[in-house]
Amino acid sequence: MYKKPIKLVEGKPVSLVSFSTYFSFLMSPDNGDGLAFVMVSDAFNASSFSNIPFGLSLRSEESDSELIVEFDTKRDAKYGDLNDNHVGINVGGLVSVEVKNASSANVVLNDGKRLSSWIDYEASSKRLEVRLSRFGDIKPIDPLLSFLIDLPKLWKDEKIFIGLSSSNGNSSQACFIYSWSFELRIVPQWMHSEPLDPQAFAKTVKPVVIHKRSACFLRVLAAMIFGTACGALGAFIVLYLWTIFGNRRLVVPAECSVHPVDFEYKKFKVVVEKAIEDGKQ
Repeated sequence: MYKKPIKLVEGKPVSLVSFSTYFSFLMSPDNGDGLAFVMVSDAFNASSFSNIPFGLSLRSEESDSELIVEFDTKRDAKYGDLNDNHVGINVGGLVSVEVKNASSANVVLNDGKRLSSWIDYEASSKRLEVRLSRFGDIKPIDPLLSFLIDLPKLWKDEKIFIGLSSSNGNSSQACFIYSWSFELRIVPQWMHSEPLDPQAFAKTVKPVVIHKRSACFLRVLAAMIFGTACGALGAFIVLYLWTIFGNRRLVVPAECSVHPVDFEYKKFKVVVEKAIEDGKQ
C-alpha cells in the first residue's frame, strides 16, 4: 500500500484527476486468491488485512468506497467467480461488476511466467480500462476490461489509498511484484463532458440522404463523359494553335555563298626597245 493518499478531485474550480498504473508480476502455479490492485478510502485500516480473498477486510459488503481490480486464480462460488483464470472489476465488495476470462488475452495467470498489466482511468469519459499481456509485449490497443464509473463521485473529495494486495487462500501460491508505477494527470475543466443525450442530438442533426446505386452510377458516367469532352476540346485547341503558329517560318532571301578563290600568278617583265624606224636598226 502506498503510504501517501491521493485525491481524484483537486483545486477550485474543481479539476478531475485521471490516473494510469502499470505493474509486472508473477504468480506461481497454484490456485490461490491471486493478486489485486486496490483503491480504498483513507478511513480504511491498513492493519486489517486478513486471510480472506486478496487479504482485504472491507468495512462493509454494501459499501461502495472500495475499487478492486482482481487477477484471480481461484473459482469461488460464494462470489460468483467466472473460473480459476479471470480478471474482474469489483466495486464495494468481492463480487465483480465486470469480469473477463484471462485466456481472452492469451494469458494463464498462474503459469509461473511474468505478466504485465495496465490500468487506466480517464476522468473526462469516466472510463476504467484494464489491459493484460505477457511481459515484454507492447501495451494492447484494446482493453481486456472496460467499465464506466464515476470515481470522483464514489469518494467525492476524500483521500484514497492505492496499493497491491494478495493472499494465497490456504495454498502455496506466491505472488511476486517486479515493478510498479502510478501516474496522476489533471484533466482541464474544458475537457469535462456529460453523457450525450441521443434524442437531443438527433433533433439538431439533419438526416443523411442515401442515394440509390443507379443514381450514383449515372452521376459517375456523366462526370466521365464531361471530362472526356473537355479533354478532347483542349487537345483540339492545342493542335490548332500549333498548326497556325508552330509551322510558320521566316522567309529569308537566299544569298549566294561566297567562297574565297586562290589564283596563282607569276611575275614577268615587259621590255620595250626603241622602235625600229623605217626598217632601220
